[in-house]
Amino acid sequence: MKAKYIPNILSVLRLFMAFAFAGVFVFGGDEHYYIAVIIFALAGVTDVVDGFLARRFNWITSAGKILDPLADKLMQVVALICVAASGLVPAWLLIPIVLKEVIMGIGSIVFYRLFRTIGVSKNYGKAYTVLFYVAIAAMIVFRSWFEVNKWATYVLCIATAVSGFAAIVLYYITYLKGKLTKKARARLSDNK
Repeated sequence: MKAKYIPNILSVLRLFMAFAFAGVFVFGGDEHYYIAVIIFALAGVTDVVDGFLARRFNWITSAGKILDPLADKLMQVVALICVAASGLVPAWLLIPIVLKEVIMGIGSIVFYRLFRTIGVSKNYGKAYTVLFYVAIAAMIVFRSWFEVNKWATYVLCIATAVSGFAAIVLYYITYLKGKLTKKARARLSDNK
């Protein structure tokens, strides 16, 4: 096995962790929430590690560009559904987060169709992911406190959603600016 595939292996592992988290969270009962949080936290760690390895050693592959965000989105959606179904988060708060994921998915397809490239995650996208993981883990670990202080749940979820939409805007600005600049440079070199 080549070392450059380690990030992809971590992403595949994270895909399985999403199902493991859901199984423990839904069927484990209240006493198993901490196990679910550990699985969730490990998934977050694998996300950070695979991104670090891919960038640090240039182990970025086409498969990894698809697997990494797919694993992230699956874990995030599964976690959101679980916490909403358990009453930790009001169902309406799922709408902005799910909407953000749909916009990112559609945007990725459009960018691929237009520019034949798969975007890689940026620091602001990773910052959103970290905030998401921290918010969900906090709401599970400190469940009783968040149940009493619903305002804190709203603040945390809205802050997470806003950071997600900010990440979308920054992604689109970065990629459009990069692609338009590249096209302008190509046009200039053609005119010489």
